[in-house]
Amino acid sequence: MDTMRRSTSSLVLSFQLALAWPCSAALESLDYQTLPGATVEERGDRVPNESRIMPISATVTFNLNTTPPLLLARIPNAVLEGGDPFPLTVHSFSGAQLMDGTYRFSGDYMRDIYPSGTQYLFDWSFSPSVDGRIVWNGIIGWAGGHIWQVTISNLVLVPQARLSTSRVGAGSVRMTWATNFADHVLEYTTRLPDAGWSNVTNTVETAGDRFSVTVDTDTSKRFYRLRQNVSPTSAPQ
Repeated sequence: MDTMRRSTSSLVLSFQLALAWPCSAALESLDYQTLPGATVEERGDRVPNESRIMPISATVTFNLNTTPPLLLARIPNAVLEGGDPFPLTVHSFSGAQLMDGTYRFSGDYMRDIYPSGTQYLFDWSFSPSVDGRIVWNGIIGWAGGHIWQVTISNLVLVPQARLSTSRVGAGSVRMTWATNFADHVLEYTTRLPDAGWSNVTNTVETAGDRFSVTVDTDTSKRFYRLRQNVSPTSAPQ
């Protein structure tokens, strides 16, 4: 089987900038997060008592603008063969949209750790729900000679606001986020940890499906975040 690997490049800016996130309904090219308390069922002949319920936290990123569509899942507490939870990044090998709007992804669960390939395979589906949420179902299993399977049943994922940055000239940076998050405001603080966040008062512009704000980088060190406004408005103020 041919392999498909995605590489992630990071841009390091010369000034210190930090982003923090707070923790409809078609699936979109966004980040989605499991809700607190989410669990999966792990079964197998190497699992203690042959079955256990395990917590799961995952950030799932979709790119639906490619052929095939792509999935990247970051799971800080992945499970395998009854062992201790461990951090794992999962990439899809194949993806497709079904007639009902559901997206289905499959691939090698462990390929990020074992690039030569394994028989630990996953088959996941993500269905539209309400308020921009999606529902995650599927399995992870061993295709070899013993029993091991993880069942994911009706886990709700919520979309996450994400800031993107790009330089604008020598002394400015443009921050953008999706217009899906019109009820979020851009805030800053000069130190962390700090509960004293302040609103960024620079003009918010709209270009296509993105909000954008341009900030100077020659001021004091600042940390930025998007926060959902308790009194949602139709657009950021």
